[in-house]
Amino acid sequence: MIDAAHFRVSFGEFVKMILQNREIRYLLFAFSIPLAVRAIPEVLMGPYLVGFDSIAYYVPFVYSWIRHGIDFWVFLADVPFLYCILALTALLGVNLVLAIKVVAPLLHGFLALAVYGFSSHALGWSPRKSLLATLLVTLYFVALRVSWDLLRNELALIFLFMALTMIHKGCGDWKGRVLLPLAMILVALSHELVTVILFVIVGTLVLRLLFKREYVEARGLILASLPAVLLFLLIFYAKCKVSSGEFLTVLLSFPAKESEGWLSLNGFSSYPDMVVSMVGFLFYCHLLLLPLAMMGAKSLKNFQIKSWTLWSLAAILSPVVTQSAWFGGYRWVLMLTYPLSFYATDGLTNIKLNSRRLLVFLILGIFTAAFVAMPYGYGVFAFRQYTIYLPSSMLQNSVPLCDCQDTVNALRWLRDNMDKGARLLTHRAFYGWALMMLVEDQVMHYEYGNPERVAEEAARLSHDSIYLIWWVNGFGWYGQPTVSSTFREVYRSGRIAIYTYTVPSA
Repeated sequence: MIDAAHFRVSFGEFVKMILQNREIRYLLFAFSIPLAVRAIPEVLMGPYLVGFDSIAYYVPFVYSWIRHGIDFWVFLADVPFLYCILALTALLGVNLVLAIKVVAPLLHGFLALAVYGFSSHALGWSPRKSLLATLLVTLYFVALRVSWDLLRNELALIFLFMALTMIHKGCGDWKGRVLLPLAMILVALSHELVTVILFVIVGTLVLRLLFKREYVEARGLILASLPAVLLFLLIFYAKCKVSSGEFLTVLLSFPAKESEGWLSLNGFSSYPDMVVSMVGFLFYCHLLLLPLAMMGAKSLKNFQIKSWTLWSLAAILSPVVTQSAWFGGYRWVLMLTYPLSFYATDGLTNIKLNSRRLLVFLILGIFTAAFVAMPYGYGVFAFRQYTIYLPSSMLQNSVPLCDCQDTVNALRWLRDNMDKGARLLTHRAFYGWALMMLVEDQVMHYEYGNPERVAEEAARLSHDSIYLIWWVNGFGWYGQPTVSSTFREVYRSGRIAIYTYTVPSA
């Protein structure tokens, strides 16, 4: 029988032994600090989700899978790994909102561990410098924006850094032949954009090995990549099959004119306007890192980081040359923060004066704290030039924190007052909210289109009543500050209102 006092002493000695181990201590810091910072907005948001995609896409996708099942090709086209994790937790009885709130900080912590491992083993940096790189890579405000709601990207980045670390060690042993292909497959199952980054890095490495006549290493890397390449092509085929070719059309061409939908949603009046906006967004995101990154570029010669950086820049600027679709859009700008952060880490360590280092840490810390904890509309991100890509605060999802309870109040009122034959029209911003609180058959999703047109069509189908949830006039988001006069307000809670559709008189 184990004595309790002896167990406490033994456990204390065990913890002390771990903390005295320098490598383990830095690993714990690398995991716990980014996790804790990412958990702050989850705590401040209370019972509500953090992140637009979290409520607008992840919740509807998982509910759809659980309630209706899913076709194989649709399943594959969704690049499903994160959805599988969330669906499994929901099937085990865990509340889906709670699961997402827990998974998001954990993903950020595990990404930090993957970055630390890459810094330590692939770049050969000391534990202290690897920890510095980890904190900069994960706590820079652009990286936190990725963690805000692009959880599939973040999951893929975890496996990407694991794969890059294993590639650096070589493909000759069993890890290279088994674990490396598995890591690449998991990247392909997590997110398409990160998969493209992986293939670009691997492709350039293979060409470099062939140029250096290292044929055995090149063949090993090609064989390790082959399963992920085949899976990626299958996913691409599934997307084209599910969308009946629409995915390929959008991928290859940018629409010149569009009166509503995605082009107007992003606020672009023309193609040149899009180019100027995206280049401006590039500098908006990385102006703080660029001076440090330029300093670090002289000393950091890692081929993987260089390939990632050059490809991201090429993807960002490609519309200027090709005048075609900006595949990946603003996400290429967000993905650029990771390689730039490694260059910036090297540049930061090259600064000799401690006072200058402290000034850099202070500036970066202010931006991080403001993004994590300041309410919507306040702090250094209060100006809203690029809020379509990067929110002014993490304390929001598809609506700001100040509107979350009012959204719940409005939907509760509607649930208690709408007839069975009535329908609620929902913009993408309110779709996930509605699915959590209403009967699914009563929800009509119009994405980013015109609710008045959808209401006209629904009226022809003789529904009892047609409702709309939106902000009160003058406060609307997503390029729709007001509601058409054909909708009459019947309930209001704060800035959120329920409207009913009235058929215009002939």
